[in-house]
Amino acid sequence: MLLSLHIENYALISSLQVQFDKGMTVITGETGAGKSIIMGALSLILGNRADLGVLFDKSKKCSVEAVFDIRDLSLSFFFEQNDLDYQENTIIRREITESGKSRAFINDTPVNLNVLKEFASRLIDIHSQHHNLLFQNADFRIAVLDEFASTQAEAVAYRSVLKEFKQKEMELSKRLEIQRNRLEKRDFMQFVCDELLSAHLQAGEEEQLEQEIDFLSHTETIKENCCQMSQLLSEKEGSVLDQLHEIRSLSAAISSYHPDIKSVNERLESAFIDLKDLSNELVSLNDKVEYDPELLEKKRQRLDLLNTLEQKHRVSSVEALLDKLKAVQDELAALSDDEQNLETLKAECERLQADASARAKELSQKRTAAVPSLQKKILQKVNQLGMPDAQFVIKITAADTLQKNGMDEVQYFFSANKGVDMAELEKVASGGEMSRLMLAVKSVISDRSVLPTVVFDEIDTGISGEMAGKVAKLMKEMSQARQLLVITHLPQIAAKGTSHYQVFKEVIREKSRTQVRKLEQAGRIQEIAKMMSGDACGEAALQAAKELIEQ
Repeated sequence: MLLSLHIENYALISSLQVQFDKGMTVITGETGAGKSIIMGALSLILGNRADLGVLFDKSKKCSVEAVFDIRDLSLSFFFEQNDLDYQENTIIRREITESGKSRAFINDTPVNLNVLKEFASRLIDIHSQHHNLLFQNADFRIAVLDEFASTQAEAVAYRSVLKEFKQKEMELSKRLEIQRNRLEKRDFMQFVCDELLSAHLQAGEEEQLEQEIDFLSHTETIKENCCQMSQLLSEKEGSVLDQLHEIRSLSAAISSYHPDIKSVNERLESAFIDLKDLSNELVSLNDKVEYDPELLEKKRQRLDLLNTLEQKHRVSSVEALLDKLKAVQDELAALSDDEQNLETLKAECERLQADASARAKELSQKRTAAVPSLQKKILQKVNQLGMPDAQFVIKITAADTLQKNGMDEVQYFFSANKGVDMAELEKVASGGEMSRLMLAVKSVISDRSVLPTVVFDEIDTGISGEMAGKVAKLMKEMSQARQLLVITHLPQIAAKGTSHYQVFKEVIREKSRTQVRKLEQAGRIQEIAKMMSGDACGEAALQAAKELIEQ
């Protein structure tokens, strides 16, 4: 339960401290006194956003601090999960600095707004007159049913599986798009791969072909020159070998007369032998070299093929063509792997979809089973609130696809008067009927909820007279099991409070400020009398207020 609320430098509040009790606490005050300001400060504790406009004094920070007794709420797991210090009397604090920066703390440990919202949602529920519009919200209608049927855990588990399924489905969609783009290119890639493979490419082949073509193109010149060299060396009269033979003879004739001539003679002998071998080699080479126009054409065609492939794929070498071939082969292999991975991903999507569908079906069964009891209890409350002929039906229809809350679509149908056909609640209920119906729903749900504190912020709009007394009685019943904070303009409701606070405005140093004071018995009588008859309340109004409180 909420033990206290301390507000500093917020809107029209300079400094304010309020202590709260168990049971039903009522807060009253004239329109414009600042009741909504107090609710705005409390909403900061719940994680709502704020800006510099909330600062009473723009040169100072704003601070809102609430103390909650959480002994009976089994929230130690939350503190462990978020690395927070557990305290039975837990303090939540929000600060808005002069620069507009917002900070949040739980037991003096900084937390982000998401953590604050999650924690505060386990402590307090604020309902205002504007929340009657929640009947138009499909999520709210299903949330009511889930809370009554105690299927919140199953709903959370379902949403977790659905989220995973949607993520996988999105991943599959993206991968399929990539796959489609690749498949459109696959035929071309396969053609390129086959073309390059059929060329039987070899590194260095281009240079070798150029050399071979150069040789084959000059075979006639080679043969002709080899023949001439051979003739000059040995075959013609007066050939080099003949002349060298004559030189050898001359050298041999004088070798005995001079010692150095012997060395010359040996060198001439060696030269003669080498030239004779060279002559034989030229003859052999001439015999081996043959002009082959077919082989030359074949080599030229092969080189043309390589040059064509290089131009086609915009590269400058066979090595680059081989790199291109490997890249295409890798892409084709990746495409094959992707097909296998896609099958795995499809299977995972199907598994998650089946899991989500099964969970949605189980949720639907439990919700459907809870509908008769929920309808009955809400109608009982509505009847207590002065609508004895009201009809209220909850209809569940199946959606075509998996939704965030399952496959159920929940509608409320309502009629306040006998003989009038039911229609969708938000289309036929008046403001007062809507308020009473929402109170009935909140009353039924609060019996199932573990929330220790419920706030009703002027939900009595459109209610008056005898009906106000019935609403007050129902609120009093609700406060037996939980702390109830009620902001009201109705004396019947104010009279039911265990505690009563008055919000008023006063001018200090020519500046309006919102103040709050706790009313004792005499003050309560005076305040309720004013609510009944206006500022000029006489003895009769005071007596009526006293009797209303005593009732």
